[in-house]
Amino acid sequence: FMNLSVFLSLKRATILFLVILAVLSSEAQSVVCTIEGSTTDRETKKLYLVESGADIRTMDEVVSIPVVNGKFNYTWKGERQLFLQLIPDNQYADGNIRAAYFITENQHVTVQMGRADADKVIVKGDGKETRMLQRCQQEIDAVYAPQMAAMDEKMDSLDQLLQHHMDSLTPSEQEQFLAEYHSPHSNNPLIASYRQTEQAYRELIEEENLATAKWLDAHPCMYGLFYMKDRLAISKSQTDALTSFLIRSYQQTYSKKYRQHPYHASIQSSLQSLTLQPGNQYIDYAVSLPDGKQAALSTLFTGEIIYIDLWASWCGPCRRHAKALMPIYEKYKDKGFQIIGIARESKAEDMQKAIQKDGYPWPCLLELNDQHQIWLKNGISNSAGGGFLITKAGKILAVYPSAEETERILLEYLGK
Repeated sequence: FMNLSVFLSLKRATILFLVILAVLSSEAQSVVCTIEGSTTDRETKKLYLVESGADIRTMDEVVSIPVVNGKFNYTWKGERQLFLQLIPDNQYADGNIRAAYFITENQHVTVQMGRADADKVIVKGDGKETRMLQRCQQEIDAVYAPQMAAMDEKMDSLDQLLQHHMDSLTPSEQEQFLAEYHSPHSNNPLIASYRQTEQAYRELIEEENLATAKWLDAHPCMYGLFYMKDRLAISKSQTDALTSFLIRSYQQTYSKKYRQHPYHASIQSSLQSLTLQPGNQYIDYAVSLPDGKQAALSTLFTGEIIYIDLWASWCGPCRRHAKALMPIYEKYKDKGFQIIGIARESKAEDMQKAIQKDGYPWPCLLELNDQHQIWLKNGISNSAGGGFLITKAGKILAVYPSAEETERILLEYLGK
């Protein structure tokens, strides 16, 4: 017979195993969420269903829900609660989107949508987590919706004043006024009033976002995890009020909740990307080689100074930036300068066509459908492109430097 202490140890281990198994089962269960709704936007022919924060341009397949006579319905099935959004196809094409957001849980969701410039999106559901999401939004809206409405009215009034003033000017005067508008040193009272209102608007949005983060910290729920994932993915600094609060809330509260949810990996990548500043160490990650194999990015470093250029065939500014680097690359490639391009695409041929047209002389790797989450890891998940100039040892010298700044740094490190 085993002794009592061994028996009790085995019993505790069994209980612990059953508890862990129960947690895993509760977090990875079958979810059926039915979606039903209508839209008053007659131009909407279908709705794209994607995760919040996802970029349709990098997705090989997107769930498309037909809209017939202004109505739609869909049944979502999966194994996890996710934060999804419905995007009208015509609004996506115009770049002016008013999406509907909801949590996938065992529930029936009703959605009322409309035109991007006029109609409010209304989402209702009876799930536990959805009720928390709605409670959060209602309590925050009670405070900030009236202030936002007043600010919108003021901005609209100033827009009309600016347009009226422009209409009263000759073409040459309009050009001069626009130059003054874009100048940071303008003394024009109308321009000054517009800028002050814009700044007040930005500050109000930041205040509302921080209030939302504080509400979610006080009322931990699945929406809080989603909110952190999306907000931290677009944060650029660890020191701004919202980001620093979210980091603290995540470390103290949310890192211990919903532990098996894949959004934790996204949040960890975002937290790591916030350290990608000049003087700090660059990160290493897996990339796909032309032969289909995978390798660590650092194993491809051959130069003393390396430019990691993150771009996409559908990003005009990215391609213009890359073409501006070409003469600098030719000038310094034999002195220790290396460029590694990584293209974010949904189709491999799109990258090849862009390379052939632009004539990039350096190797380009393919990030197909975000398979390695490279953009998220680099802190630019909401952007088409970016880049880092680093040393062979991985020290960051500059974040997405221009061609002129790149050459200045190369002169310092590699000489003429």
